Amino acid sequence: MNTDNKYNDLKTRSISALVMALIAGGSLWAGGNVFLVVLLAVAFCIMWEICGLSPSDSGLRITISFIFMVSLGAAFWANQALSLGIFAVSIVGYIILLRPKDPVLRIALALLSYGGLLTLAWLRTDVGIIPTIWVICCVIASDIGGYFAGRTFGGPKLWPAVSPKKTWSGTIGGWVLAVIVTIIFALMGDIITFGHTIGAVLIAIFAQAGDLAESALKRRAGVKDSSNLIPGHGGFLDRFDGMLGAFFLIFLLSIFGLQGLLF
Repeated sequence: MNTDNKYNDLKTRSISALVMALIAGGSLWAGGNVFLVVLLAVAFCIMWEICGLSPSDSGLRITISFIFMVSLGAAFWANQALSLGIFAVSIVGYIILLRPKDPVLRIALALLSYGGLLTLAWLRTDVGIIPTIWVICCVIASDIGGYFAGRTFGGPKLWPAVSPKKTWSGTIGGWVLAVIVTIIFALMGDIITFGHTIGAVLIAIFAQAGDLAESALKRRAGVKDSSNLIPGHGGFLDRFDGMLGAFFLIFLLSIFGLQGLLF
């Protein structure tokens, strides 16, 4: 068996991941408006990719993505009611003007993006940098653990109709590495404790669910990647789908007043 083929994209993925880590890490450390502006740029790119999964006029695609970005900006610097109103306008405009296939799935992905990015901003601004880094590291661990465990052990497919390459071994490997990362955080300080290992598994599960949701949309659209903006990773949606899923978990918990289960 030629094992090199299993990892032939590892170098490109690693370089891109390093660049993203420098940008994301720098803005995360800076916090404040620097971090929020980076999130707005990510929001624009994500919505641009969602719109691009259907044949669309480039002008409309940019306009809807800009409105979506403004909706998050309103949440950051104005109020939530205005933000929700602008978000609704962007979604209605997307459905009416671009008339995508599978509108329900696409609306769900847009909502996942909105809730996930909004929660990421709240977590960094109001809760703190350590819990934010912990969630991000759990998602990264889920991705890395899934990548290596899946390619090393193979085995039964998780959901071949949606994502043919994902295996149960990769899924479990992602959970395990997220737990290991949490144990390291617990040993290093008292903000994240050993009790957070259960939260780590939930975060990994929702991260993988976000990945599957995007995979389902791409399969229905007949494309491999949401775009080619990030070498080795496809588009921003390809890279951040897991993050969006994980932070959407916290978004859901906050809606029901249960965010205290994690923070």
